[in-house]
Amino acid sequence: MNAYQPIELAGATLWLLAEKAIYWPAQQALLVADIHFGKAAAYRRLGQPVPHGTTDANLRQLDGLLARYCCRQLIFLGDFLHAPESHAPATLARLAEWRSRHPQLAITLVRGNHDLRAGDPPAQLGIDVVNEPLLLGPYALQHEPQPHPSHHVLAGHVHPAFP
Repeated sequence: MNAYQPIELAGATLWLLAEKAIYWPAQQALLVADIHFGKAAAYRRLGQPVPHGTTDANLRQLDGLLARYCCRQLIFLGDFLHAPESHAPATLARLAEWRSRHPQLAITLVRGNHDLRAGDPPAQLGIDVVNEPLLLGPYALQHEPQPHPSHHVLAGHVHPAFP
């Protein structure tokens, strides 16, 4: 059984991954939305008890995807950081350590609503930050799932779940 579901959209093949990501083989691109790094740190700063280890768990999952699929680029479809408090030293140190293991990987962040409030990731992470839409091939890569006049939209933001 495959860990992905291939689909054809606008003349391109995309793989919908069980890990809530999309792999675009022709571009060797992994698309991830709404990772919200630093969310737990932001909640803890507000005095709310939340578990530790969410950043590490997300980074391990990214490492697994990058090892499994031939990726030369990673594109975040918004909400890389959760809030201004996400710039906590421990969170940023973990992100920097992770990034140092993937120096050749091109990383792009299409700003989402949380990114506008949280601010851009630190420059030393080497992430190209752009406003939506990022037009790539037949797709408009966006955070907000709004129609685009000439491209098929691939977006995050909605956080779908199954009860």
